[in-house]
Amino acid sequence: MGAEYGSLPFKEQIDFFRDKVNLPTKAWTDLWQGMHARAFVVAGATREALLSDLRGLVDDAIAKGTSLQEFRKGFRAAAAKHGWSYNGGEGWRAKTIYGTNLRTSYQAGRYKQMTAVAKTRPFWQYQHSESVRYPRPAHEGWNGLVLRWDDTWWDVHFPPNGWGCRCSVRTLSQRDLERLGKEGPDEAPKEEPRTVDIGTRGPVEVKDKGIDPGWDYNVGKTAWGQPVAQKVMEEWRAMKGDAWEVLSPGKPADYGRSERMPVDATTAKLVKKAATAEESRQQIETLLGHVPEKVFNLGGVVPVVVNAQVLADHLALSRTPFLPALIDALSDPYEVWGSFQRHKGTGRVVLRVRAMKVVRLDSTRSLLVVFDARNGALESWTAIPSKDLKYVEKQREGVLLYGR
Repeated sequence: MGAEYGSLPFKEQIDFFRDKVNLPTKAWTDLWQGMHARAFVVAGATREALLSDLRGLVDDAIAKGTSLQEFRKGFRAAAAKHGWSYNGGEGWRAKTIYGTNLRTSYQAGRYKQMTAVAKTRPFWQYQHSESVRYPRPAHEGWNGLVLRWDDTWWDVHFPPNGWGCRCSVRTLSQRDLERLGKEGPDEAPKEEPRTVDIGTRGPVEVKDKGIDPGWDYNVGKTAWGQPVAQKVMEEWRAMKGDAWEVLSPGKPADYGRSERMPVDATTAKLVKKAATAEESRQQIETLLGHVPEKVFNLGGVVPVVVNAQVLADHLALSRTPFLPALIDALSDPYEVWGSFQRHKGTGRVVLRVRAMKVVRLDSTRSLLVVFDARNGALESWTAIPSKDLKYVEKQREGVLLYGR
C-alpha cells in the first residue's frame, strides 16, 4: 500500500507523523477533524504503553515502508502483549490503522511540498484514484477539477476525504493549464452540507456530499498552516494569544473534577534570584539533578523535555526564585490538560499540553504553577498567587489527559 499510494516515504510525511502527540481515547470521535492531525490516537487504546507500541509500528510503516502484512504481525503481538480487547476483526482494525495513518501523513506532506512551489505552480488538480474497489460518485465527479491552490474549496476537499479514500492532488503551472485547454481555473462546485448522526458524537454537520463525517478538513493546512502575506501574518502575530481559537472546550465538571484544586504540600523552597542568565542556567541544572537536560513524563501520559540552557535563555531573572516550584509541578502535576487550538490567520492546528498544581509556600501563601508544552518541549510557564480563583479556573480547559 505504501508504494501504491505514495511511492517512497519522504521527509515532510515523516515529520508530520512524528510531530503528533500520543493521546489515549475511547473512540475515534473523541477528537474531531483537524485535531487528528496533531494527535496519534487509536480508538479504544487508552493506555500509554499500548499506544506507544502501536505508534512505533505506524512509524515503521511510514518511515521504512513496511508492508501491511508486517504491520498486522506487529499489531497482533502488541494486542496480545497488552491484553487489548479491541472492536472489530484483527484484519480490519490493522488495515484501518495502517491505511489511515499512511494516507493522512502522505497528503499532509504533499501539501507542504505543494504550497512551497505555489508561486510557479499555482494550480491544483483533483485526481480520483482508479484503484479503489467502490468509488464514491462525488469523488469521481471532482476528478480533473482545477482550482487555484488557495481556493477555499481545498479547505474542505483536500484528500483524503473519507475512510479508504485514495484521491490525490497534483500541481500545475500556467503552461500545464494551457496544455489542458484551459484559459483559467475551473469554478469550484457548490457545496451541499448535510447533518449526520454518528452516535458517539451525536448529530454533526458534514460540509459537502461525498465526504465522510469528520473528514471535511484539509489535513495539510491543519498541520502546517496556509502561507499568508507578510503583512497579514504580522497582524496575527501582534494579536498573540488572541490569534488562537480553542477547538476542544472542556471544563473540570465535564470530568467529574472538583471546582477548586487542592493546595499541595511541597518540599520546594524559593531560591535566591539569579543575577545573570548563566547563574540561572546553573540553578536549573542543579534542580534537574545536575544534568543539562531532563525528560519529565507528565502524569505518565505526556513526555516533556526541559533543557536548562533553553529555559535560562527565555527566563526573566525575576522569575528564578520560583524555579523549584516549576520542577515540583513537572514532577508531580495535579492535572494535565490537552487543548487543541487553531490559528485564525493560517488555519494551523496545534495541541498544547498544560499541566498545573497549587503548592503551599508557607502558612499564609500558596502558588499556582502552570506550564505549557508543545511538540514534547516546554513552551512557557508562570507562577502566580493562587488566590486569583478566576485565573486558576480559566487554565483548566480542554481534554483532561491526567488528573490526580
